[in-house]
Amino acid sequence: MVNRGAFSTPSILDALKDDPKSENATLVAHDEGVTYSGKEERKTFTGAELIEAWKSFVSTIDAPQLKSALSARDPGLSGRWNVSYELDTELQYNRLTLDLKPKLLGYLRRKFGNEAIEINFTVSEGTNIQSGIPYTDEERWNLLVSKYPALASLKSKFGLDFEHY
Repeated sequence: MVNRGAFSTPSILDALKDDPKSENATLVAHDEGVTYSGKEERKTFTGAELIEAWKSFVSTIDAPQLKSALSARDPGLSGRWNVSYELDTELQYNRLTLDLKPKLLGYLRRKFGNEAIEINFTVSEGTNIQSGIPYTDEERWNLLVSKYPALASLKSKFGLDFEHY
């Protein structure tokens, strides 16, 4: 077998000869320090362990909107290694699928030593705007003013406004 760069593959000739030593050969690729193997590990984990790992990952996210979307509810297990998570909007679905899903999937696979883990994001039916979860600064402000009306007078008295960084 010839090693070409970072990839090594079993010999096709050995496979055709039914050579017993080729049965244990695995495909291995190295990508930025992470090793992927043809033999998938399938260690089990519980729903509670998943929730703990999920919250640990969410605490590392810098984007407040994505952090809020992933901490709105707990993930669930559907099947043995399929993680399911409901989102409130299509926008959240698009951002999470493009930006965070690969990182989250890699994190969970490393954390549990299970290459078979998959994540399925779905958008909840009928909860788009009616969910009541404030996402923008204005929505948060309106919720606070409805709970504490004195905040509105303080805002006008001191000339306060939302700060944007």
